[in-house]
Amino acid sequence: KVRNVRAIGRAAICQVDGRRWSTAEGIAVVREDPESVADAERRYAQRYRVPQPNPERVVIEVTITRMLGL
Repeated sequence: KVRNVRAIGRAAICQVDGRRWSTAEGIAVVREDPESVADAERRYAQRYRVPQPNPERVVIEVTITRMLGL
C-alpha cells in the first residue's frame, strides 16, 4: 500500500459485510513523523487493542474524494 501511495498518490479503502460493501477512494499521503504515527496508534488502541511496537510503522492519510457502496 505504501509503495503504491508513494507512486500514484491515491488509495482505496474497502469494507465488506455480507452482501453489502463500501469503498472510499481518494488522495493519499504517507506520514512518517512520530506525532502522526503516535496519533494513529492511539486511535487504533481505542478501537481495537494496543499495537505491537514497530519502528517501521507509517500512516497513510486519505482525503476521500469518492464513495461507492451497495
